[in-house]
Amino acid sequence: MKLLITAIIALLASVAIALFAKDDPGYIMVNYGSWTMEASLVLVLSVGLVASIILYNVIKVVMGTIKSPLTFFSWNSNRKECKSRMANAQGMIELAEGNWKKAELLLSQNAQAGELPVLNYLGAARAAQKLNAKDRRDHYLKMARQLAPRDSIVVSLTQAELLMSNGQLEEAATSLQLLRQFSPKNETILKQLAKLYTKMGEWNKLIDILPALRKKHILSVFDLDRLEHMAYAELLKCAGHDTGLLISAWHRIPRRIRKQESVLLEYSHALVGHGEGHQSEELIYQVLNNNWSDELCYLYGIIKGNNLDRQYKNAEKLLCKQRTNPVLLLTLGRLSVRKGNLDKARTYLETSMHADPQPETCKELAALLEKSGEQEMAIEYYRKGLSMSVALPAQAQQIALPAKNEVIESRTGILLAAQPQ
Repeated sequence: MKLLITAIIALLASVAIALFAKDDPGYIMVNYGSWTMEASLVLVLSVGLVASIILYNVIKVVMGTIKSPLTFFSWNSNRKECKSRMANAQGMIELAEGNWKKAELLLSQNAQAGELPVLNYLGAARAAQKLNAKDRRDHYLKMARQLAPRDSIVVSLTQAELLMSNGQLEEAATSLQLLRQFSPKNETILKQLAKLYTKMGEWNKLIDILPALRKKHILSVFDLDRLEHMAYAELLKCAGHDTGLLISAWHRIPRRIRKQESVLLEYSHALVGHGEGHQSEELIYQVLNNNWSDELCYLYGIIKGNNLDRQYKNAEKLLCKQRTNPVLLLTLGRLSVRKGNLDKARTYLETSMHADPQPETCKELAALLEKSGEQEMAIEYYRKGLSMSVALPAQAQQIALPAKNEVIESRTGILLAAQPQ
């Protein structure tokens, strides 16, 4: 098409020259040695124009012929690159959809042909992990590290994440600890360490990185507080078998944390188990006076303090804010029994039963009536408490509250122990 347009233009140009020079076509004579050529100027210009056009096209065809292999190879290379990009994109889609086998095949076969081979190898490693192919997973991670030494942190983080999800916690910890030495301020590394230490139950190590987590604002204040309270509570639980270790762990806890319900409960339960409950009696009262907790109030009635009169009076003071609380009434009933004031104890226990009938309250009231000589009434309460205890499991099935030691995952990805509701 271009050649036809060029020929038409050349023809029109020749006609224009001929019309312009029809009255005076001009004259040209070329003499070279014994050779002489004579022609009109119009003819020479026309022939020159046509010859130039022909020569230009001949040269173009020759150059195109010479370059054709290079053009073919370039086209073929572009085609392969486009095909690889499409395969990698499809591999990422398969990975997101959970088609692990297909994703690994697409990403591994076309990894180095893509624009981001490191991401392709990391995707293939994730797919291999899901297929329980540890050897292939490690191979892909090794290839990714070799291709991009500068991106070794990304590769190592992915490796630690995969090791963690595969239950290889010690290996993951080693990898993350080495990473932190090279990049101590990296937020992702700190977050992964927090998650890992929570899974491993390494509470001392978790406590050590809490200041960095708080300083970097890596977690929300809500999640960070829960994580901190859980770490100290679990630390006390681990030390609960030995009084010396328990007291040492308690003194390590910041004062603001000691008044947290979960932490104080763990400490007080351990002390009661060692017969040292009196050490936490005053602290429990201070907490109850500011922030009510049924669990702490229940424990307050079990603790045998050094001063029973003071303990009883403190419990009575709490009635100003919790007049109808069945747990506080049960606690006061127990303390009244220990003081020998059986009439008052009966009043408290009967009021607690009226507010919220519980098997334990029935048992305490039955024991009190038995001590007072009211055998038939005592037997009735024993029978009532027993029937309530038998029916309790069926009722409990209707309430899906997390257990004390249950582990849940927070919105920021850190595993947290569910707190009693």
